[in-house]
Amino acid sequence: MRERNKETEPIGAQKSAGLWHRFRLTHLTGSAKLAGSASLTKQFKPAAEKLNITPGFFVRNIFILAVSLLLFFLVSTDYNLYQTTIVQVTATTDTYVTSKPSAVGQEERYYRQDIQGTVKNGPYKGQPAVLENTYGESLVYDDKYEAGTCLFVDYVTEDNDTLTGTISGVKRDHYVAAAVLLLVDLLLIVGGLQGFFTVLCLTLNILLFYILLRLQYSGMNLLLLSVFMSVLFCAVVLFLIHGRSWATFMALCASLASIFFVTALSYLVMRCTPAVDYEFLEYLIHPYERSDADLLFLSEILMGCAGAVMDIAVTITACASELLRKDPEISRKALISSCRQVSEDITGTMINVVFFTNVSACIPLFVLSMQNDIHFLTVLHYQVFFEVARFLTGSIGTVAAIPFSILAVYLLHGRRAAAC
Repeated sequence: MRERNKETEPIGAQKSAGLWHRFRLTHLTGSAKLAGSASLTKQFKPAAEKLNITPGFFVRNIFILAVSLLLFFLVSTDYNLYQTTIVQVTATTDTYVTSKPSAVGQEERYYRQDIQGTVKNGPYKGQPAVLENTYGESLVYDDKYEAGTCLFVDYVTEDNDTLTGTISGVKRDHYVAAAVLLLVDLLLIVGGLQGFFTVLCLTLNILLFYILLRLQYSGMNLLLLSVFMSVLFCAVVLFLIHGRSWATFMALCASLASIFFVTALSYLVMRCTPAVDYEFLEYLIHPYERSDADLLFLSEILMGCAGAVMDIAVTITACASELLRKDPEISRKALISSCRQVSEDITGTMINVVFFTNVSACIPLFVLSMQNDIHFLTVLHYQVFFEVARFLTGSIGTVAAIPFSILAVYLLHGRRAAAC
């Protein structure tokens, strides 16, 4: 078919052809847009179904948020549940009092704070109160109160329809409630059913921990209780979150073996080395018996490394189970090699998690001590010795969980091979 010669065609024919081509181009572009929109819709729909984004999903999450807001409101206004008088600050006036030199040669300014507030509970509910507070500019040992803060007040006296008293603390339960509700909401919204089991697991472990404290208070041996409760803690976490399977059973066995190995190693070190000075061990009742202090410290080690150890064990055993599911004929050497590679990837991260978990709480202590000319090594030797010891034992447990988990995988593979 011969081509048209545009130069010889009439001008009207060229305009008609141009309009026709423009119309075709517009029509095809619109069709392509519609086709693209339909294609995107088809691609998005399976993803939405996979993420379970349905109208019920939004209704459930709105209900969870509404319940959380209601609970937060109830906690924020639970003044009548307290026997101590609570005063809500309505206004404050700060007045400079004096300046004092600090230990590092700097000058710190001190202020007197005149506080006006309203009583929120008790027989004086609704009456005005006038309080006084003194604070330093650094706010290390004192607090500066703002309007809206709720204060616990002791020794309340009435003078000319105005109440006075001594500030004993700040009502902070709503902050704790906000943090807990935020955690629960995120677990339920993001995790769904798995998040629900996580919340249930956390609740059961808190209940078990309370039972442990009550039994220890009644006179039972703390270390034996910690051993028994560690088994229950690990079993509750693993079976509730990961379900009943051989992989979960392997993770449980590897976790318990690692925890008891670290505890036995710590016991041997304590028996074969000079006596530990427990003067700076937190929550130890003075005067104390050395045997009681040993039991307390071993219990801390026993339960302190459980989280990181379980994480390592679950990761390795889950990897092995997935490899066995994908390739039931996989060789034992290849299976163990894959598990070792996974363990090498996560060990460094978990040891750093253990480090920051145990040592990060000591940062304020380091800052305050060094600001008061106390040497870093002195703080490390006396103040945070037990945190460092817990970090080291937890790291040993994290590393020990690797061979125990691989051994469990090895035995499971041998059992499967024998069954075949």
